[in-house]
Parts: sequence; structure tokens; C-alpha cells
Amino acid sequence: MYEKMQRWRHLDATECSVTGRKYTYGEVMDLALRFGGIVNAFLPPPSSSAPPQDKIRTVAIFSQNCPEFPIFLLGSLACGATLATVNSNYTAAEVARQLAHSEAQLVVTDPMLEGVVGEALVKLGKDLPVLVNGASQRGYANVTEMLGDSARPYCELVQSHPEDMAVMLFSSGTTGPPKGVQLSHRAFTSNLTFFTNPKSSLTILRRVSEGEAQEVVTGVMPYYHIYGLYVVTLLSLHQGAKVVSFPAFDPINFVRVIREQKVGILHLVPPMLNFLTVSDKVTSKDLVSVRGAMCAAAPVPSTTAKLFKDKAPNPVIFQEGFGMTETLGSHMTPLDDERLGYCGKVVPNVMAKVINAEGEALPEGERGELCIKTPSVMTGYYKNPKVTAQTIDSEGWLHTGDVAIHTDGFFSIVDRLKELIKVKGFQVSPSELEDVLLEHEGVADVAVIGVPDDRAGELPRAYIVRSSSSCSEEDIHKFMKERAAEFKQLKGGVRFLDALPKNQTGKILKRELQEIAAKEG
Repeated sequence: MYEKMQRWRHLDATECSVTGRKYTYGEVMDLALRFGGIVNAFLPPPSSSAPPQDKIRTVAIFSQNCPEFPIFLLGSLACGATLATVNSNYTAAEVARQLAHSEAQLVVTDPMLEGVVGEALVKLGKDLPVLVNGASQRGYANVTEMLGDSARPYCELVQSHPEDMAVMLFSSGTTGPPKGVQLSHRAFTSNLTFFTNPKSSLTILRRVSEGEAQEVVTGVMPYYHIYGLYVVTLLSLHQGAKVVSFPAFDPINFVRVIREQKVGILHLVPPMLNFLTVSDKVTSKDLVSVRGAMCAAAPVPSTTAKLFKDKAPNPVIFQEGFGMTETLGSHMTPLDDERLGYCGKVVPNVMAKVINAEGEALPEGERGELCIKTPSVMTGYYKNPKVTAQTIDSEGWLHTGDVAIHTDGFFSIVDRLKELIKVKGFQVSPSELEDVLLEHEGVADVAVIGVPDDRAGELPRAYIVRSSSSCSEEDIHKFMKERAAEFKQLKGGVRFLDALPKNQTGKILKRELQEIAAKEG
């Protein structure tokens, strides 16, 4: 990263969409080295003779998106430490669990969240050093002032081993509570090489060159998530783009930034894409600078993608992608072969297959579990060899838990294995029913889950957000009767909600719907 970034030291690297606070590439590089020195002051580097387990120094970051995030990320890596990210929406109890699991020794946070950190440390029973990105109300050190102190020494750039853990992100994997995903320097380096190879026809970003306008990118995806940390931040800095960070998604501010900053590349999730497409607050003139949009983290309705392309006044490359925290990016729409509704083809140095329950590879057009093999796969779940072995088989294939189909090299994610509903032995796909229900003019949003039934085992139940108050349960049943087989009917009932529970990347939180269903009986 330092080798690449050296080429455009004078250009802006990152800017806050709210305060206008910004840093050039040169400043990011210099301040990252100073932050590495700060980490060394709090966590002295281990001796070369120390056992491997004692050489891991972990810096946890619990923060909203901010322009200093790349400084903390690159600075931690520069001095040989590991950066562990914590979801900025977590409660004190959840933060405490992740600090414990990651074995964090230093915490970086922002003024809005330092109270949560304080409560988390009480629950954890540890007095870890805390650095606040701004003035602290609790007496913690102000890392902003520390970074501005020219007397503070820079760290020496550490040449980390390719297999050393660079970042620890948290993922539920195919099932269960969040687990620490160990991502090595090798994983990031190899994946950056895949995506930025000019011959791969994948990189939506133009690498900045002399005399060429700099690309501007939206940094609204959470930086604690692999999409925000890697696809938005690292890939963009690797190509010389300017990343405008958003502490949270505010529709008015988002559109203003696109218009005023002449944003060229939008990083989106489906709810944001839908807003830009249907909202009368977004005009074609607002999108005049947009030449590319990437939408991932959840399936993208092809009709919405087409409407967005039609709304933009100039041609827009629309890319969909697929990846996991455990694999980084594995699939992407080629720039020269756009197919809406698919998450793309495998990127260079990635192999993928679709298998049945017996582990046999399936031909084109058949549904099965997607498995991936790539040099950028995680080294494992942190101190959890049992679950690691359940996820990565003896041949190195990572089992994603996603149900996919493939045609002509293009892949489409159609379901999650753990979400399939078993009705009298028949497998019912929730996403299939959701797609049908979305065709109903009275349905704005929908999620289908399975609810227990003594006779059938499970029955499908739909949770629907109405676009029309006249839409009734009777209308829905009548609509489905004509469009789905008997065992796929919504015999578990229809429930209407004002909104579906979703996380920041737009994924529906079906676990919360299961909890609602359990209370309803």
C-alpha cells in the first residue's frame, strides 16, 4: 500500500462528508507511521525470541466511519500489529465480548462511543488503554492531538510475514454467534492483485495518472465490515481515489455529496440503490457525474438496477459482487459483460463450485451450496479450530452456506442453506417466495421464514411491509394460490410490519423475525 500511495502524495485521500476534515495521501502515510509509533508506545514490540502467541498485538477500533480510519488501519499494520474491528452499533455487552474474543490490548474509539467503551471495560473487568479520536469526556487520551504532535516518533515499517494476521473481522459464518476471522497479509495482497490487474476487466476504479481527474468514491459502507474496509477503503486507496466517509447514511447529505463532489463511483447496498432509484429527492442531474455503481452484501433486484441505469443521464457500469469476510471478494461482474441479476464471475485465482448434499459438484442450472477455494481465504476462525474445520474442508474448499446456481460462468446466490424451509420433506426456498410476493402491487418489502408445525414440520410465514393499506392477508393468499405449489403456500400465516429488521448493509435480520414468530406462537 505504501509503495502505491507514494505516487500521489499530493492528492486528497479521505474526507469527512459532514465536517470536511480531510487528509492527503502524504498525510495519511505520515500520520499512519506516527500512529504506529503510538501503538508501540502503548504496546511495546515483542522480542524476536518471544513465542508466536506472545507476538500478537491487537488494536481494536470501535468507531463510526471517519477520515482517520485508514490512518488507524495502516498505522496498526505498519508497526506489525493486528487491527480488530467492532460493529459501531454494538451495545456495551457486545463490545465487551468482542474485546475479550479478539484479546484486544488497545482500543480506539470516537467521542460519541467512548461511553459505550467505558461500560464495556467494566463488564470485561479490564482497564485497557483507550484512545479517543477527539476530545474525551472521560479522561481518555486524545489521539487526534497525539497525531498532531511532531515530537512523537514514527514507527519503523515492519516487514510482516505473509501469513501473519493483518486484520480480525467478525462473522457469523454459516451459522452461530460472531467469530473472529483471521485475515492475513497474504490474503489482502493476493486479492488486491486479483482485482486491480488491468487485464482482469474487473476494476471499476480508474487508477489515477498524471493529468487525469481523480476518482471520487462514497465511503458509506461501514468500515468495520469487509465491504467498507476492503472494497471501499483499501481498493480505492490502492488506485489513488478519494474516499468521502459518511458517519451514517443520511439521504440528503448522500445526494449532496454525490452532486457537489462529482462522485464517479457509488458503493451501495440494495436499500440505498432503491432510494436513489425511486426517490423524487434524487434527480438525473444529481447523478450526472456517476459512471459506475457497485452493489453487494445482499441480492440486487435486476429491475431496480435497470431503473437506476435508466435514471442516470450518462452510461453507468453496474457491478454486482459476492464475497465473504472469510474469502474477501470472490465474484464480480466483468466490465465488458454486464448481466443484471447475477453476482458475476469468479475473479482471477478463485475457484468455485456448486455441490449437492453429498458433496458432489453439480452441473449448470442446478441449485446447491457454493464452495470457494482461493489464496485469499482466511487462515481460520481465531482460536476456534473446530468450527474452522467445519467450514474449510480437507481439500481447502470453504463452504459458504449459500445456495447458488451458475450459468455460462455467471453465479447467482438464491438462498441460504440454513434458511431453507422443510415442509413435509419438501425444501421451500424463502427467496423464491419473496420474489413472487414482490410482484404483488401491495407489497413493498417482504421476508419469509419457516415456523414450527406439528404435522408439517415447518410452514412458510411472510412478514410484509405494505405499499398500500388495502392489501390484506386474504389478497396475499389468493395471489399466492395461483403462483406457487401447495406445499409452498403461506400456511404459517401473513404478518404486516411497518419495516423489516435489517443491518447496515441491507441484509434482513431473519433471526429477529424468528424471535418475533416465537413470541407470537
